[in-house]
Amino acid sequence: MILRWLRGAVAGAAAETLPPLTFAGRSIPVDVVRNARARRLTLRADAVAGAVRVTLPPRAKLAEAMALIAAQRDWLTVRVARWPAPLPFAPGAVIPFDGAWLTIDWDAARVRGVRLQDGRLLVGGSRETVSGRVSRWLRAEALAALEPATRALAVQIARPVSRVAVRDPAGRWGSCSSSGAIGYSWRLILAPDWVRHSVVAHEVAHLVHHNHGTEFWMLARQLTDADPARSRRWLAAHGPALHWVGRVN
Repeated sequence: MILRWLRGAVAGAAAETLPPLTFAGRSIPVDVVRNARARRLTLRADAVAGAVRVTLPPRAKLAEAMALIAAQRDWLTVRVARWPAPLPFAPGAVIPFDGAWLTIDWDAARVRGVRLQDGRLLVGGSRETVSGRVSRWLRAEALAALEPATRALAVQIARPVSRVAVRDPAGRWGSCSSSGAIGYSWRLILAPDWVRHSVVAHEVAHLVHHNHGTEFWMLARQLTDADPARSRRWLAAHGPALHWVGRVN
């Protein structure tokens, strides 16, 4: 498959998008990114995005990217085999939540909505709406947990917070702007409370220190009364899997 596409890329129009390729039995998107500062080709198997990414110098040919992928197929196969499996929001699925596990218990006869009860997430309505309902419920729970925790810590250091929001970024768990707006990944609601609290303390500490210097880490530690490195280790080990929760492929 790689060689067929390589010949087509050389002979035909030089499109910068590539078709998915199969590694470890999974169909994986291939992203090609041109970087003006890149001096050589680099290859990455991104476990969070679920994609193979090739970075090219400005004048490198697309065929070079495909040749690199072909040469590193065995390495890519090993890496992809280690990726977490998708965990769709489907009836009967068991998903992480607040450091524990929930079973999605769907019954079309129930009143529409989502309700937490005894380790089960009771979902009503049509089957086609289960994924969307669960996703919206989790996002609402994330904001309900993260916003008051953020504002409470901000009060401790007498700093204003202009806004708290949850989104689904791939590259970071939280962010803090110079205007005092703090954002989080909604997926933090899937993690244990102490991990969320550490991320909140990290972002609130940025209200005072817009860097990662010694004083910043001292404040972050004071706000959590714990070692921030512990939550970073947890997220490094388990964070990629959280990004596959709710995904179909």
